[in-house]
Parts: sequence; structure tokens; C-alpha cells
Amino acid sequence: MTFADIIAALSKELGTKIETDGDVCAIQAGATDGDSVTVLLHGLDECGAVLFVADLGEPPPEGRDRLMRVLLEANDLFRNTAGATLSLDPDCGRVRLQRTFPADALAQGGVGIAFAAFADTAAAWQKLVSDFRAAPPEPPVRQASDGAPPPDPGIFV
Repeated sequence: MTFADIIAALSKELGTKIETDGDVCAIQAGATDGDSVTVLLHGLDECGAVLFVADLGEPPPEGRDRLMRVLLEANDLFRNTAGATLSLDPDCGRVRLQRTFPADALAQGGVGIAFAAFADTAAAWQKLVSDFRAAPPEPPVRQASDGAPPPDPGIFV
């Protein structure tokens, strides 16, 4: 199945016309609740896949190291990414979420489910990045058995 076929199926499932620019299209998801995320779909017909990508925002200058650690830990075994990968765009320094789906799997009626799941995951991560920009959370301080804080309290432990 080609990228055009997959977009046609997604368009039907979403009940809206999706415009493409060659092998790329952008779809805004979640606009009804005030929070929205734009998901880019890139057709990779040469390898039989579709790449879903979402820009999650710019990491904050303050708390950047803690955010990067959260992102890396979430990537570990796709622990908190629903099978996607979080990355830092080397060209513009923005956080991205991306996942490649086999075209055959999407063609078997899963494109709408895959899109919704990816958009939900992207929206959650976009909010986390935004929250870090607004006010980076302080790491919790654990007390050692003698009452003194440990030398490295870690992050979100």
C-alpha cells in the first residue's frame, strides 16, 4: 500500500480531507480541547513505511539537563513513549517525537488508531516540555538514613 492510499484511509477514518505535499502531510490533532499537536506524516514508500513526527517544543534553558534525562529515561525500552522515540533536532534544538509504522500494518485498518495513539502521546510530551519551560520542576530531595540529603538526589525518584 502506498502513502497516498494510507492518507486516503486516514482521511476517511477522520472524516476530513487531508492535503498532502508529495509524500508529506501535516494534521492538527486535539484542537477541540484547547491543546493541539501537529503530526507530520512522511511517506517512505521505498521502504514500505510511514514516519509520524511531532515537534514538542524548545527545551528550557533552565532545567534543560533534567528534561533531557527525563526524555532519555522515557526512551529506555520505549517505557513512556508508546513505541516512539524522543529526540533533539540537531538543526533547530527542538524536541521531537517520532515513530515509523510499517505501511502494511497501517493498511490493515490501523491507521486511525495509530494516528490517535501517536497524537495523544505527542500531546502529553508537548505539555511536559511546555511545563518545563514555564517552571522546571525541582527534583525531590530524599533524606538519607542519618537525616542528611544524599549527594545526588536524582530525578523523579
